[in-house]
Amino acid sequence: MIGSRNFQRFSQILLGGVSGIFVVSFNHGQVAVSLPIVGLQAQNSVITQPINSAENGMEDPTIPPLGKPDSFIPRKPFPPPNLKKPEKPYYSLIPERYKGKTVHNVSPRNQEKVIALTFDDGPWPETPKVLTVLKEFNVKATFFILGQNLPLYPNIIKQVVQEGHAVGNHSWTHSYPKMEPQKAKAEIENTSAKLQLMTGLKTRLFRPPGGILDNGVADYARSKNYAIIMWSIDTKDFQQPTASILANRVLNQARPGDIVLMHDGGGNRSQTIEALKIMIPELQKRGYRFVTVSELLNLAE
Repeated sequence: MIGSRNFQRFSQILLGGVSGIFVVSFNHGQVAVSLPIVGLQAQNSVITQPINSAENGMEDPTIPPLGKPDSFIPRKPFPPPNLKKPEKPYYSLIPERYKGKTVHNVSPRNQEKVIALTFDDGPWPETPKVLTVLKEFNVKATFFILGQNLPLYPNIIKQVVQEGHAVGNHSWTHSYPKMEPQKAKAEIENTSAKLQLMTGLKTRLFRPPGGILDNGVADYARSKNYAIIMWSIDTKDFQQPTASILANRVLNQARPGDIVLMHDGGGNRSQTIEALKIMIPELQKRGYRFVTVSELLNLAE
């Protein structure tokens, strides 16, 4: 038995665990426990493009080093994200019936005129311009995030969240080819982990790059109960047509419960931004209310 007077003699007790090392320090009756961050298993986190490297100048101690199984121990603790409270509650819960399901649109209760704008491939330098237009018209949208862009534009993703918009997972590298389960897992889990680290938010919304459902990544997302969010109106703004053409593609097709696909990242989005200034006030005149994807799913009959 260890007496109270002898308690301080034991400065550390080192316990060897199967999955990590636990250090218990005793100092004047105070106990500090250092635990390894629970993350992806190293053998399941290999992707074709490195997340952290000396070449790109990024080093994230929360992502296991590639090719070093069982060797990852966090190098420093992380404080909680310093974020303002969103202007409105963040709608992150999705109904049970949509978990693991593919959604193109919904039938709102009582055919309520609700519609969801979604933006892919950010964060991006032009994302704040999109946010400015949305704020002007008091619109909340859903942004499907590329993990590889998060370290590049940390302040922009924080702005997205602070202004009350929803976020979804759009994979790490936007890869189209068929992938092995380990890479599919890394594409999704690394993005969700980084997104949570930077914003404090979890998401169970996933949009497969290019809308491809059979290359392995959507299958993994389904297995983890992500709702696979597709779309019912494709603006094809990646083709960079005029703003009026983009706006009319939405205005001519809009129905209650639609999900609109647009892009805030990946290229010149000036026409997309101008199209928003046309379509949003017109749809509002028609009685439509803009909601996040999570809200839309909760409004379905």
